[in-house]
Amino acid sequence: KAAGLQIPSSIVGSQKEALSHFYSTHNNDCISKGVQDILSFTVKKKGYHYTTSKIEQEDLDEMSDSFFPSLLQQYIQKKYELRIVYLKERFFSMAIFSQNDEKTKVDFRNYNDEKPNRNVPFILPTHIESQLKTFMQSMNLDSGSIDMIVTPDNDYIFLEVNPSGQYGMTSIPCGYNLDYEIAQEIISTNA
Repeated sequence: KAAGLQIPSSIVGSQKEALSHFYSTHNNDCISKGVQDILSFTVKKKGYHYTTSKIEQEDLDEMSDSFFPSLLQQYIQKKYELRIVYLKERFFSMAIFSQNDEKTKVDFRNYNDEKPNRNVPFILPTHIESQLKTFMQSMNLDSGSIDMIVTPDNDYIFLEVNPSGQYGMTSIPCGYNLDYEIAQEIISTNA
């Protein structure tokens, strides 16, 4: 927020009462996200991983009165998702058209292998780049993978940054050749 970025209304809680109140405040339209590193593993060639998911009233009803801290966030309709690789004040952005597939509507990581989402290079508006640079500098980060969504009203909503996030999933579909860009940064830093 201090950098001028819009963010979703969020709460991290470990008490059912607080999460229930947040849920009702946002018209029963919330998502849950992991607050720690995402665990993923494969069993018999089938991958399992945590993704963002919609919360239903039944989920809250079944919860204990207290539990491990969980992140609830207001669900925001999207026009498309953005994955942005930030490297030394440069942006390599990709739009992910995940909203029209029920499987990927809430989180594109619920991959639909039979009908993959369309991923295309994307140029950020200069004011969003400026806000993201301000944020990344305030966090003392010179690289990271940033997740944003663009709403149907063309509002840019910042979701998170992963300082050690993947870049191949943006580089390959968009032809950014980020392996080369990263290597050039390392060479110039050590020269």
